[in-house]
Amino acid sequence: MKIHRWIWILIAIAVSTTVYFTIRYGLRPKPIPVMNPTSFERLEQIGIVTYKRLRQNIRSERVVLLGLSSDVPGNSEVWLGLLRAAAADKEKVVVFPSRADFQIGMENTFEWVPYSEEADNSGQLLELAHERMKGGHLVVILGSSNEVSHLVAGSLSQKLDRLVGHPVLSISTLPLSLDESEIRLAETECLEPSSEGNPLRRLHCAAIRSGRKFLKKKLDPEKVWAVLERHGLKEYLLFIHQP
Repeated sequence: MKIHRWIWILIAIAVSTTVYFTIRYGLRPKPIPVMNPTSFERLEQIGIVTYKRLRQNIRSERVVLLGLSSDVPGNSEVWLGLLRAAAADKEKVVVFPSRADFQIGMENTFEWVPYSEEADNSGQLLELAHERMKGGHLVVILGSSNEVSHLVAGSLSQKLDRLVGHPVLSISTLPLSLDESEIRLAETECLEPSSEGNPLRRLHCAAIRSGRKFLKKKLDPEKVWAVLERHGLKEYLLFIHQP
């Protein structure tokens, strides 16, 4: 009887471990809706609402990685809205942007510490971010979505996970398509096994799947729409449609 009990204990440990790593690093964790399709007048408003939806997470985490997509024009305005909302919430914000152009229009509002590719490769960026986080700052790292997302192997979020000893909060922008023909075409590509092995394809396919879910809602393509989903433990994807 004792042997059987130990077998069941070992099975329970194996199952719980599998579930944990699937949630944390799973190839295709089931998306959890945080904000269903919502229309906005301005991109900055999307960032403000995103902050409000994730306020408790952001304030408790103390470090946030924000991803920008080249397929979402003006998405730096989204993160400007989030940063302003955090500052208005009495947060002492320090921002580490990977490119100088991420700072446009933001220089005088927050502390900016631009970082280079060398600082990233050497680990200096993560050490600086960790220091500021321990000092009580809200640390925000700005980069492209494929640089910061947990869904991309070797990303900044995965490196920072290892440094601080737990998953960090990452929010990345991606385009939201409302074109049914475009979604159907891309959907076929996303069914191919190779799509899961390609990190950039994984982000693209996540956006396609999100758009597919709302085809029946017939969202007005002449409006600005945003959808926020959680993919995995602390990975959030913010899908944005613009006319």
